[in-house]
Amino acid sequence: MTYQFKTMLYNLDYHELLSLKNDFESDGSFLTLLDTRIKELEKQHKQFCATCSSEMDTKQVNNFTILFGPDDFKKRASFCGMDCLEYFLKELKEIKDARTD
Repeated sequence: MTYQFKTMLYNLDYHELLSLKNDFESDGSFLTLLDTRIKELEKQHKQFCATCSSEMDTKQVNNFTILFGPDDFKKRASFCGMDCLEYFLKELKEIKDARTD
C-alpha cells in the first residue's frame, strides 16, 4: 500500500503535487473524492456475511457489523444474523486463547 502511494506520488509532476498539497490544506475536492471512495469500500464490506458469505439484505434490521482490531489497523465485519455473529466471536476468542497459551 505505502509503496503504491509512493509510486503514484513520484509519477506526479511538480504542479500536480502543489495542486494536491493545496487541495489537502484547503479541504478541497480531493478529500471529498477520498471520502466517497472510502464509503464505497465500507459498503462493499457490508454486502456479504463474514461467517457464511451469504449476501446481506441491507433492509433487514437484524444485520450486525462490528469493528475490531488494534487502533492502527481496524477491521470491519458484517453478519446476517445473531448466529453468525456468535460463531465469529467464538472462533475469534479461540484464536486469541491459542495465541496466549
